[in-house]
Amino acid sequence: MTTTNYIQFDADDLDAAKGKGLISTIERDLDIAAVPFSSDNEKAPTHRVYAKSPRGHDIEV
Repeated sequence: MTTTNYIQFDADDLDAAKGKGLISTIERDLDIAAVPFSSDNEKAPTHRVYAKSPRGHDIEV
């Protein structure tokens, strides 16, 4: 069985690490990328997650 719905980061320091992974549904599989994001708000997410549109554009998910 293939692993789905995951992000694998490239370093142990998650605040600075980039990640790649997969989100799967019944209808589609999306390759995703997690990119570090910094904010002064301590409750803000640490990363932005992007997938590719059918025409190859980065779309935040």
